[in-house]
Amino acid sequence: MSPVESTRSALALLGVCLIDTLILTYFILRSRLSGLRLMVVVTLVFYGVKTFTSMLEAWHFMAGIASEELSGMFLFTVPMVVIFPLVAVPLLGKAKKQTEADESPNTRLVMPIGQLIGKVLFLSVIVYTILFWTFGYFVALQNPDVTAFYDVTVPDSFFTYFGGVLTTIPLTLIFEFFRGALWISLVVPVIRTTKGRVWEAGLVVALLFSLVQNNVHLIPNPIMPASVAMSHFIETASSNFIYAVIITWLMHRNHSSLRDLFRFDRAAKPADFGRGTFSASQ
Repeated sequence: MSPVESTRSALALLGVCLIDTLILTYFILRSRLSGLRLMVVVTLVFYGVKTFTSMLEAWHFMAGIASEELSGMFLFTVPMVVIFPLVAVPLLGKAKKQTEADESPNTRLVMPIGQLIGKVLFLSVIVYTILFWTFGYFVALQNPDVTAFYDVTVPDSFFTYFGGVLTTIPLTLIFEFFRGALWISLVVPVIRTTKGRVWEAGLVVALLFSLVQNNVHLIPNPIMPASVAMSHFIETASSNFIYAVIITWLMHRNHSSLRDLFRFDRAAKPADFGRGTFSASQ
């Protein structure tokens, strides 16, 4: 890159770091956890959202990448995601348990095991699949710069496009089912441990999915043209935001019926749960 482009890239990197810090700070301050447990959760969530899910997709789609490059892609953020919580948790006063309020009953993610499995399957196989492929087609692939960059031809019809996916790369569809479930596993501790109303947990999840995971696209680089990177940012930030909201809505508590899904004023009670109940604390 030219000196001017390098300067812009460095400034964008500082902006990305600031965004990540603000979001993770909010998560740390609003967490029921403290000390080492909080550090471990922040590390796993930060690495999973920032690096693992993205690099897993890169590994799947970039068949020609060398093994040493692949290992570097997975490892380059490890120092950051380990050191950041070690510094941030004590600095924000969360090294030790502060109040008894953190011990209040927590019924989030407590539900019958069958309901949990059904929700995870619905979210990963149906919801994530719809979001991934529709936003990929109607947002990213509508940009001529994207199709030129990847040297692909886009069908005029979405159903023709998706039909081609089913017939030519069915393993990719299964791979995305797995990634949809992986996203859920990453935010289970966020939903479970964030204090306050459910919308606060949903906000943290949405910000993690839409910005922490995707804001690297805002950093100019010599590999991907700015137009392509921006299309990918809009595509993934918007679809991941919607997925985060739906995950929080479905997963935060037990729902006794389809009608109960739309009752937002109801908190889960111990009487709702019987044998075969799952808790995220298990």
